[in-house]
Amino acid sequence: GDELELIRPSVYRNVARQLNISLQSETVVTDAFLAVAAQIFSAGITWGKVASLYSVAAGLAVDCVRQAQPAMVHALVDCLGEFVRKTLAPWLRRRGGWTDVLKCVVSTEPGFRSHWLVAALCSFGRFLKAAFFVLLPER
Repeated sequence: GDELELIRPSVYRNVARQLNISLQSETVVTDAFLAVAAQIFSAGITWGKVASLYSVAAGLAVDCVRQAQPAMVHALVDCLGEFVRKTLAPWLRRRGGWTDVLKCVVSTEPGFRSHWLVAALCSFGRFLKAAFFVLLPER
C-alpha cells in the first residue's frame, strides 16, 4: 500500500510501464504478475514479501483502471488468488493463518497504526474493497 509506495515509489507506481507490458491481454498481465511474484518469493516467504506482493497487485490494478482496462482487474484478482492458494497457503497454514501477521507488528507506542506493516494491511483491505466493487455485477 500507501506506506510501501511512500518508501519506494519507483517500485509500486506505474507497474505496467516498469514491466514494459501492454494491458490489452489478460495473458500478458497475468504472466507478468506471476513472474514478479516468483521473483519476490525466490528466496523464501516473509510477511514483508506478502505485503509487497499485494502492493504490486494493487499498483498493477490501478494501472489497468487508469488505462481503461478494468476487466483486467478481474484477471489480476483471480491470478493473485490462485498464486496465494498454490504458493502461500501452506506457509500461511503453518503459521496459523493470516492473523500471524500481527506477531510481526510489535509496538508499545500509542502510534501503533503508523507501523509500515499495519499501513500495508490497511491498504490491502482497501484493495479488497475496490476489487469487490469492480467485480460486483452491474444491475
